[in-house]
Amino acid sequence: MGLSMRHLAVICALWFLAAALPAMAQISVAAQTQRSDFLLYERVDLLVTVTNIGDTDIILNNDDKQHPWLSFLLSRHDQHNYMPIRQERDSTFDPVTLKAGEHKTFRVNLTPLFTFREEGEYRAAAVIDLPGQGQVVSDNVPFTVMRGQKVWSQVHPVEGSERVFTLLRFSPDSDSTKLYLRVEDPAENLVYANLGLGDIVASVDPSELFDPEGNLHVLYPSALGTYTYTRTNPDGKLLHEAIFKTEAVRGPSGVERIPPRLAKLDDGNVTVVGGVEEDPNNPREKLSDGQVVKTAAMPAPPTAPAGSAKQ
Repeated sequence: MGLSMRHLAVICALWFLAAALPAMAQISVAAQTQRSDFLLYERVDLLVTVTNIGDTDIILNNDDKQHPWLSFLLSRHDQHNYMPIRQERDSTFDPVTLKAGEHKTFRVNLTPLFTFREEGEYRAAAVIDLPGQGQVVSDNVPFTVMRGQKVWSQVHPVEGSERVFTLLRFSPDSDSTKLYLRVEDPAENLVYANLGLGDIVASVDPSELFDPEGNLHVLYPSALGTYTYTRTNPDGKLLHEAIFKTEAVRGPSGVERIPPRLAKLDDGNVTVVGGVEEDPNNPREKLSDGQVVKTAAMPAPPTAPAGSAKQ
């Protein structure tokens, strides 16, 4: 039996033992995801709620061998069965004290722990290790990982490497279609970013340009007569976002509507031509420069879990 098969055998044994444990623990654990569909390489947040159902306080802590008090079981549907997936990175979590009757919820990103590389149907469960009481396992939480629809892709050199920049359409629910930016280095098997840019009109593709610094500028229709502009750095980090409206210009033959578009200046920098920016006080002569752009406050990222994956 090869090394990978031995790993799978160990994981299968953990699944069996966890399912066979008695339910007489002092805590209960529940898990859920906020939606059921995720884009490949997108973060998959599992919300884990731990409740102290006993009469005394309890401390959840790692053991002497630094085995985490919170761990996870993940499996992928393969033809007729769910096959366990080996965890690729270790995780550690800070100690937590739960008073009698108290519950706490933790948000944990499963993607860096397991690195989903294939689309398909998955299910995940949270496992709590209790000193002297064994393990308590949540119900399985099903979710689906999809590839999305590629609308544009280009190889662009970054610091001696050839990175692939890809724009994808993906519908995380039945009511919306979102545009995502993925930045990866296939030679190093690295995914730098899988960034959700925002809602996009289903029938119109985005436009995109690189500036001399390697920043990617994207302009796409987000609603009728409304366009969203984003600038991201070579690692896929969002640097700036702005909203533009179609401009109504009166001419000899009547009112002409001019949508915004991306254009390059003589020095290679990128600007938006046409349209009307939603914030008129926001200068946009050289959106590549960044110094002249007053960026709006961006929403905070999801709450970090009480722990982290070891890099």
